[in-house]
Amino acid sequence: MKILAFDEQIKLLDGLDGWHTKSIEEAPGILMTDGPHGVRKQISNHDNTGKEGSVVATCFPTASLTACSFDRQVLKKLGTALAKECKYYGVQMILGPGLNIKRNPLNGRNFEYFSEDPLLSGELAASFVRTVEDQGVGTSVKHFIANNQETNRFTIDSIVGERALHEIYYKNFKRVIDENPASVMASYNKMNGHYLTEHPILKDVLRKAWKYKGLIVSDWGAINDRVASVKASCDLEMPSSYGYSEKKLREASANDKALPRAITAAAQRVIELSEKYKVDESAETIDFNKQHEQARMIARESMVLAKNNENILPLQTLENVAIISGFAYDMRFQGGGSSHVNAFEVSQLVDIAPNYSKNIKVAKGFDINKYIKSDHKLENEALEIANQVKKVVYVVGIPEVLETEGFDRKTLNLPQNQIALFEKIYEINQNIVIVVVGGSVVNLAPFKKSKGVLIAYLGGQASSQAMMDILYGKVSPSGRLAETWIDDENSCNVKITNDNHATYYDESIFVGYRYYESFRKPVRYHFGHGLSYAKFAYTNFEVEEVTEGYKVSVCVRNIGQMVAKEVVMIFIGHPESSVYRAKRELKAFDKIELKPGESKNVQFLLTKDDFSFYDVYLKKFIVEEGTYVIELGKHAGESIEEIQIDIKGKHVKHPMTSYNQYEYNPNDFAKIYQSPLPPRNIKRKRPFDLSITLNEVNHLIIGKIIKRQIMKIATKELKDSEELWLKEVMKRTLSETPMRMISLFSNNQLSMYQAEGIIDILNLRFIKGIKKLNKK
Repeated sequence: MKILAFDEQIKLLDGLDGWHTKSIEEAPGILMTDGPHGVRKQISNHDNTGKEGSVVATCFPTASLTACSFDRQVLKKLGTALAKECKYYGVQMILGPGLNIKRNPLNGRNFEYFSEDPLLSGELAASFVRTVEDQGVGTSVKHFIANNQETNRFTIDSIVGERALHEIYYKNFKRVIDENPASVMASYNKMNGHYLTEHPILKDVLRKAWKYKGLIVSDWGAINDRVASVKASCDLEMPSSYGYSEKKLREASANDKALPRAITAAAQRVIELSEKYKVDESAETIDFNKQHEQARMIARESMVLAKNNENILPLQTLENVAIISGFAYDMRFQGGGSSHVNAFEVSQLVDIAPNYSKNIKVAKGFDINKYIKSDHKLENEALEIANQVKKVVYVVGIPEVLETEGFDRKTLNLPQNQIALFEKIYEINQNIVIVVVGGSVVNLAPFKKSKGVLIAYLGGQASSQAMMDILYGKVSPSGRLAETWIDDENSCNVKITNDNHATYYDESIFVGYRYYESFRKPVRYHFGHGLSYAKFAYTNFEVEEVTEGYKVSVCVRNIGQMVAKEVVMIFIGHPESSVYRAKRELKAFDKIELKPGESKNVQFLLTKDDFSFYDVYLKKFIVEEGTYVIELGKHAGESIEEIQIDIKGKHVKHPMTSYNQYEYNPNDFAKIYQSPLPPRNIKRKRPFDLSITLNEVNHLIIGKIIKRQIMKIATKELKDSEELWLKEVMKRTLSETPMRMISLFSNNQLSMYQAEGIIDILNLRFIKGIKKLNKK
């Protein structure tokens, strides 16, 4: 590589605009776009929020649904299809997949993430990344790390114990790093006192321990201190700071001997990225109709049949059926935020119903944009047809405006008008199948009298067709839940609060099913739950010790009447461990297809790593001696069969903590964290800096004035936007956004120097501030 002038190196570390890296002779710039389930190539390169729209693309199912496939091949098909569209549009790197663990079902961005389980999340993401990368398109694994809530997401400090980090939050990312993704995206939040864009783990864990040599890019606007972030090996800042960060690096380099070396190394990684991911000039024209069919296949491979009492499903073409829902006319098929796709085509239930049966009647029943009051005219029309048919398919779900990136949900409850109509339908027709749409868990207790439940999540643009394929038995459902479904948010041991400074991960390793199963908590549907139209028999479950570990095998036979797929899951438990352990943990899984009467032998290899835990005193994973249980699981709450094995390992004697108790008790979090806990809330005082949010200065008269003006300008830009999610995100998140980010997302309408001027004014340095306000 030609040695670049130092000034050129610095320039490469700042984006050109919202989506491109800078271009020099040695490194043509590359184009990056969102997102994990569809290409969101902005029409304007300077549009950081999405207000100007994006190109037409295929909207595939979100990760919350594809994770339920439990199928690496499904993620491979998704990666292949997405890479095609990337090459067609000249996109060299796609910003995804999202791997963050689902700690709480109310996280507003859960639809974009895979699972509460790191093995499932890591394996599926690895399949996606490997496939996309093999086709010459880069991926950006996100959001690294402990980015598990939207509330105060730009500034919150995630306080995570070392053991939970290694066993839960690192594990899925480490798995994907093995596939050498083009980049890793450092998240907005802090973790254990440091912003992730300048965190020591970027070097200590990503670079040194995991040997990652690719690019580390900031989440858009996540840079707090550009000098510190470069020294931590966060290479690329996005979007462009329009020269502001370049100046900071140039000035700091004069007195910091380590910084120039870090800049050179970062510039080298930007150049290597540019050299590896080139625009494919021979990219084929996209057949969007074929892509639509692929999206349909992926969705139906993933949807979960959770309940099928009295074999109410599949529906028969000769049966009189009513489909009732506002979603039948306007299907919810994706989440709002940075992954929002301008879909090529969206199938609607009302339009496609005649393709499945001539005996289907469709009624709206409720307005999806109204959450409380019922529309009596719509209800009466729905009740009239419900009285005329044998079975009712009632589609319920979360309206888009209530679930999007940028804010967390307040409740698991669905809108009251949807619940009220269900009760009225049930009075006249008890043969009800509910279909659930939304990005995450909802309270299904009000619908417990339904005979069937199909959990469809957000199924992409072909979601309606995938639903109907399953409802009418075109395919047997084969999805399994990638997260635990509960009815009440208070049943979850993890709470999302309004704390502005720190959030404690005081559940340690007890996330998701690890908590519910270990402490015998009732749930609606267990992790891994899912039904089929076929039945399967398991025989010859065996465990054999081999050189590499333990070979586990089982024979699975389809004793049903149709071709179907089954997910085989292996869990491990160590009930007599001297350290706190989950009752069982998923350690292997596979999905197989079987014809009626067909059998297959499924094999897994469990290595010593599968039996290990992270010892915080030895600073490494170890295997404890003792008796372990290897379970063939129906789901996380039920074993089909189990085998005990004795393993020779280390004798472990750790101090007892509240986490070892029979009942869940996180009182000893301070002990296991092994450092003083920061306050959850703080009141920010002068002097303020660019990380201050509008909410944090709203108690000041000058702060109120500045907030009012910024909100007025920002919302004016979206006045004519038809995207409800975008307006809602803007309204709800702007107050929590640091001043530096408000500047970066303004496309230089408010320069960083002007943002500094606002901070000066807030710090009562009026003359200095006013001078900066007049500077671009």
